Amino acid sequence: MSQRPAARRFLYCLLQGDTFSPSLAEARTGLLLLDQNEPGDVAPSGRYEGKALPYGSAMRVLLDDDLEPGASALEPLRALKARLPELRALGATASLFLVVAYERECHFALSPEELAELAGLGLPLSVSCHPAAT
Repeated sequence: MSQRPAARRFLYCLLQGDTFSPSLAEARTGLLLLDQNEPGDVAPSGRYEGKALPYGSAMRVLLDDDLEPGASALEPLRALKARLPELRALGATASLFLVVAYERECHFALSPEELAELAGLGLPLSVSCHPAAT
């Protein structure tokens, strides 16, 4: 019987910009982008609820321990790095977010290679830890 790890990692890149079109970026780069919002879309909730969004945004998932426990972020990070100049040319700014859901304590690890790839992107990284939902 396999147990869930004490901490689960979710690493993603948030792409956004005034003129950034996620659908165009996805078509040009071949990267799968989630939670796409085009500039001018009417927001269903949040700060712009019921109003046109003044920017485009999307998320690129790089690591999700819930979907692939123990997977490495190396290849997704390398793919993002290769496409980052194109994404920027399409009007995107990028930021990285690591969310860790923990059961008992917030202990998690990234390999030296993953850390080097993260640093090589030259992007800010925000880390947040939250108790896992029961």
